[in-house]
Amino acid sequence: MKKVVFIFAFIAGVSVSGIAQQNGNNGNKDQHKGVKGQQNASTQGKQSSAEHKMTPEQKAAKLTQYMTTNLNLTTDQQTKVSALNISKAKQLDSIRTTYKGDMEAAKAAAKTVKVDYNNSLNTILTSDQKTKWEALKKQKKEEFQKNKAAGTAPKEGDLTPEDVE
Repeated sequence: MKKVVFIFAFIAGVSVSGIAQQNGNNGNKDQHKGVKGQQNASTQGKQSSAEHKMTPEQKAAKLTQYMTTNLNLTTDQQTKVSALNISKAKQLDSIRTTYKGDMEAAKAAAKTVKVDYNNSLNTILTSDQKTKWEALKKQKKEEFQKNKAAGTAPKEGDLTPEDVE
């Protein structure tokens, strides 16, 4: 009986120390790199989020799926909305690239794209779908503002108010 207890305690101790070492190593992996390592560690979060951003096509597909589910789009509407969402996502991505430092110009250009998108979308949706879509957009905006006030960023792959506008 003493041997069983001893073996169990030994395994538990080894497991705990292994977990502690693993956690300690993750936090200090850039420790010996000096100042340059500190810069890399501080920008690492920004780089990893930039590397995992969705492409315009992925954003459009996600939005189309969201709209299909929530608005009960027909197959014909899905096709049209998908093409419209891809076009909008590509245009907004191009605007972000073109006006990287000039936020005012980017906002003006994005507003034009969004107005055109909404006008085109209104020709595709039924009146009930339009009403529901406006309510969904408002809900997304409120959720985003609530999360922003709480200091939480949208999860990767979540639709933002910009995506649904």
